[in-house]
Amino acid sequence: MKRLSRDTWLTLVILVVLVVITAFGAVRQAQSRQLPPFTSYSSAPDGVRAFNLWLEALAYNIRNITYQNFRLPPEIDLIFILQPSSALAEEHLQLLDNWVEEGGTLVLAGDRTNTLFAAQHYDFELSFLNSTVEQLPEQLPLFQSPPAAGPASGPTIAFWRTERTDFVTHQAVGSMPVVVSFAQGDGRVFLSATPYPFSNAGLKQNGNPEMALNIVSAAGRGQNVWFDEWHHGIRAESATINGPGEWLRQSPVGQSIIYVVGVLFLAILLNGRHFGRPKPLPHEITRRTPLEYITAIANLNRRARHRENTMAQYRHWLKRDLGRRYRLDPTLPDESYVEQLGEYRPELDQAALLSLLNRLSKRQPDEEEMITAALGVSKWLEQ
Repeated sequence: MKRLSRDTWLTLVILVVLVVITAFGAVRQAQSRQLPPFTSYSSAPDGVRAFNLWLEALAYNIRNITYQNFRLPPEIDLIFILQPSSALAEEHLQLLDNWVEEGGTLVLAGDRTNTLFAAQHYDFELSFLNSTVEQLPEQLPLFQSPPAAGPASGPTIAFWRTERTDFVTHQAVGSMPVVVSFAQGDGRVFLSATPYPFSNAGLKQNGNPEMALNIVSAAGRGQNVWFDEWHHGIRAESATINGPGEWLRQSPVGQSIIYVVGVLFLAILLNGRHFGRPKPLPHEITRRTPLEYITAIANLNRRARHRENTMAQYRHWLKRDLGRRYRLDPTLPDESYVEQLGEYRPELDQAALLSLLNRLSKRQPDEEEMITAALGVSKWLEQ
């Protein structure tokens, strides 16, 4: 079987990456078309479309307005925040606090993490039951507008814990409050550890419509109601694009450019990557002999024209070795050195030695003169 070339493998890898990215984008796009749970636009069992239409039929004014940045629509009397999909920032909670203190009614319901963090702003902690409870008996004071037909129905998995004492428990599991309310300024806040009674499926259960309508009645009839869809990720598109950065991120053409640049970068990255360790050449593996190193060093000295330094080194070696026995200083001038050495060695040929030292001190010698002088030093050291 013929092995695939490196370019073929690279093409296959890029193709697979493109298929994966395309599939991921298709899944994300399909998911983005599905409405989040507990939105007033969703007709799914966990949506709140039926509650929205019911309030409209009861002459409530539904103001489902969303903005690019979180802010409250004008003239709102009742706000529902049901199982938020994103966290409520501190500045959002402060905005809601100011609105409640001016007379608004806020309903926060949910049993997930974002609801837990939002409830902590009001000093309430969300805790979980050991098992799911299907009935929520009423507590004093009773819901009377309209009168409850029985306990609320639906799966309840959480309840509230708090050190506060200024709240009213409307529904509970034993001694564990599930639906509570408390005054804040001129307004009121309802906290529900279950969003199910407000859902399309929940409103079909006994007791849930009465419970939902009692909470709505706390804000008065004929008032403006707003479902917070901003924290479900449903936000108005910005009418203007500020700068090339937003154009790249928000426009289809800009997103296509980012996609193409990413694919090209990946192709360049993979094309420039080495596969495996480089195989060394044979001459890099073979060990050299000592003579090769000596020859190489000699050739480098020859190319660098170090003949004068080499002869000075030979001259120093000669004077050092000849005068070592008599402790003569090799740095003495040549005449003084030869004269003192002759006193210790009468048989010394002082003229020949002085002539050799003078040749070793020559400036800019040629290669032949250097070799001849080096041989002379070797003969003197052998004597």
